[in-house]
Amino acid sequence: MTCRSRERVARILAHKEADRVPFDTNGFMCGEVRALLADMGLGQEMQEYYVAGDFKYLEFQLKPDRGALRSYLPDLPAGAEVSAWGVGKLPLKSADGYSAGNRLFHPLADVDTVEELERFPFPDVTAPECHRHLPEAARSARRDEFTVVGQMSQTTLETAYEMRGMERLFVDFHERPDYVKALFGKIAERRRFQARCFAEAGVDVLRIGDDIATQRALLVSPETYRRWIKPFHADAVAAARQVNPRVDVLYHSDGALTALLPDLLDAGVTAINPVQPEAMPPWQIKQAFGDRLTLWGCCGSQSVYAFGSKDAVLDDLRMLMRTVAPGGGFVLQFYNMLLTDRVMDNLRCFFEAFWEVAQYR
Repeated sequence: MTCRSRERVARILAHKEADRVPFDTNGFMCGEVRALLADMGLGQEMQEYYVAGDFKYLEFQLKPDRGALRSYLPDLPAGAEVSAWGVGKLPLKSADGYSAGNRLFHPLADVDTVEELERFPFPDVTAPECHRHLPEAARSARRDEFTVVGQMSQTTLETAYEMRGMERLFVDFHERPDYVKALFGKIAERRRFQARCFAEAGVDVLRIGDDIATQRALLVSPETYRRWIKPFHADAVAAARQVNPRVDVLYHSDGALTALLPDLLDAGVTAINPVQPEAMPPWQIKQAFGDRLTLWGCCGSQSVYAFGSKDAVLDDLRMLMRTVAPGGGFVLQFYNMLLTDRVMDNLRCFFEAFWEVAQYR
């Protein structure tokens, strides 16, 4: 039995049915889930497939210049991490000891002018050490039958509001439009280079995205998206497609993204993730956009798996096969999953059933 198949994923992304629904473990697989799989007695090949899935994600190897960034993060605690964009992150835990996101430290919080912005140490994505590994990594992944994804999420808006602070940036749209234009331009210049590099390396999918919605509504109006953000998304897609016109483009945003789907299609997006059932019912999105968009995710991490029974997990999986899988255009993925005892029990049920239930018949 060969679990992983590039042909399978290619058919699904082309909106054709294959032998089965592909599985993406990005953002989900961790030590606790690996231990669960090891305890299930699934057999080595099946266990390895569930750990790795059908996709291999590649990234630029960017390192922060902590010395140059020190003056921009005066209150950074000793244990915090710093991204190449200068964003400080301190992991937080819930009262029960589970991961609860990060406290962020914004390096542009007190950088209020375009002149000051020009002096900020943005990452040099063109340095060979950041991207020279990509072609061989892509070749190696293809040899192992992975579908290769170039990871470039937090493409524009999310990078900007993590650097600046969300409230400050949203005020800047009105009070400092030249500042926003300059900041987005700095980020976009680097994203265009990265998109070209990924396409030249031979990725099958370019993953872009900005968290731009809550679970009830968009963070910005469609008009603001079209004026300020969409052109930069479209530019990144165009940069990749100048190299490979057939590259698929996966857009990630948590929350209720439905109102922006026509604009994302217009910008060149071919797949969306994670399609949170709690915010945008996948079967409704399939009916409206399923011939043009692949739905990538669709698992109720905050509902079925968090609070449901094992029967509910099986019912949900069968429902997805009945309403979202037909005609292709469906990749199953868990995202933003808080692991509890109930969730672990439900994941065991999922892993026991997925290989059989997720077949096209």
